[in-house]
Amino acid sequence: MIKILALFFLFCTNFPLHSALTVSDDAPVVIVDVGHGGTDLGARARPPYCEEKRICLQTARLVKKHLNQLGYRVVMTRDTDAFVSLARRVEIAGQASGDLFVSIHYNSTRNPTAQGIEVFFYDNRDDRTRSNASRKLADVVLSRVIRRTSAVSRGVKKGNFYVIREATMPAILVEGGFISNPEERSQLRTREYQEKIARGIVDGVDLFFKKRIK
Repeated sequence: MIKILALFFLFCTNFPLHSALTVSDDAPVVIVDVGHGGTDLGARARPPYCEEKRICLQTARLVKKHLNQLGYRVVMTRDTDAFVSLARRVEIAGQASGDLFVSIHYNSTRNPTAQGIEVFFYDNRDDRTRSNASRKLADVVLSRVIRRTSAVSRGVKKGNFYVIREATMPAILVEGGFISNPEERSQLRTREYQEKIARGIVDGVDLFFKKRIK
């Protein structure tokens, strides 16, 4: 019996629980749209040097990992440093029959003191159901990201960005902070802070689905 328990303990310590988890085929599908990529660098600043396309991908990979651990299926619009057109991103979401669309970006402005996190949704007057769902998703994601990061909240805003306008499912665009702000940029470059943003997004998505089920 002691030998069996020892072998069991050895197995568990060498193989983390999340590595054995499988995602059900009927689990909700979350589209994680990774901003920019390839020749589209997005916002940049130095020092320290920072490219939006890189931290978007790093954050998105963390979001995918944590959503998978909760049992969600995740489709990323890119998983490498590749250019993907806006139209193709929406097409990928449609082909995957996504239930939610979350686009990940980081902000930049000429004002180096601007800081904080904001979330956009598209206010479609011809599809109030999707608009209302997008607004609710934006609200809950922003609140959870702010809770995780303690960053300045710039609020939920209406936006006319192509990917959230053309997506056929509830869709939001997260601006996770300002690369143009030296202090915030130093945080954004770290795995620790990206982890906080990712977990906040995941917390919000998970809560949105749980409220929807109720």
